[in-house]
Amino acid sequence: MSNFFDSEVVRKEIKEIDEMQNSLFSEMIYLPYFSKEEKKEHLNLLKRFLEKQKLFIFRLSLSDDESAVKMKESILDSAQLLGFKKEEGFDAFFKHLEGIISNLENSIDD
Repeated sequence: MSNFFDSEVVRKEIKEIDEMQNSLFSEMIYLPYFSKEEKKEHLNLLKRFLEKQKLFIFRLSLSDDESAVKMKESILDSAQLLGFKKEEGFDAFFKHLEGIISNLENSIDD
């Protein structure tokens, strides 16, 4: 592995993101059956997951390590499937996702 991925901090972040993602995905099929509280807890996890992703991408952006650059490009390509536009940048993309989460939170309270 490269220097970027040799970092204990980076490895820890990747592990936490992976665990959160697995938890979110495993709960998806049960969402229609969740109580309001459970739905709110799920959205809180989703917000924390999004924040961790945002920080990780920022960390990737600061690195000139070849593996980090490749991972960032792979993430950019994948994010386009979710509506990411390179010309707008990640800040706009994350604000859009945060808006969706906010709308979901408001719909739970209705």
